[in-house]
Amino acid sequence: MSLTTEERLLQMRQEEEELRFRTFDAETALQLGLTLIDEARRTGKRVTVDITRKGHRLFLHAMEGTFPENEDWIRRKNNTVARFAKSSWHTALQLGSENKTLANDYGLSDDEFVLAGGAFPLMVAGEGMIGTITVSGLPDQEDHDLVTAGIRRFLNEAQA
Repeated sequence: MSLTTEERLLQMRQEEEELRFRTFDAETALQLGLTLIDEARRTGKRVTVDITRKGHRLFLHAMEGTFPENEDWIRRKNNTVARFAKSSWHTALQLGSENKTLANDYGLSDDEFVLAGGAFPLMVAGEGMIGTITVSGLPDQEDHDLVTAGIRRFLNEAQA
């Protein structure tokens, strides 16, 4: 059963509330990045993973079978998360449901921003949004599902 757009938007708001970190440093980024790569391998997917904190890229890995263009997609998705403070797929679905575009309604260039899934806000308790956790290489919903599943798995294992 597929979700309606409104149900999916509600689910994404809940994900953005739940998938938060107590602390986040370079070691956390490494371990999270490796978890995301493992999650992709486990599901037979090939992606590029980027984790950026306060403008500093802490993790980047391009799996075999990905392309240089994935890094440009990551950059544009990250810009979208930074501008709207929610996941890139959340923004894409929300603007689509409101018949809005980045260019016409926000004056944002397609060269710098994109409405595509896969970038998720890096939220830390007491600090708010400090960066992005991004996957690129799959269709929008799959990129989003992979990044959220990987973050959830990492947080569950860290708290176990």
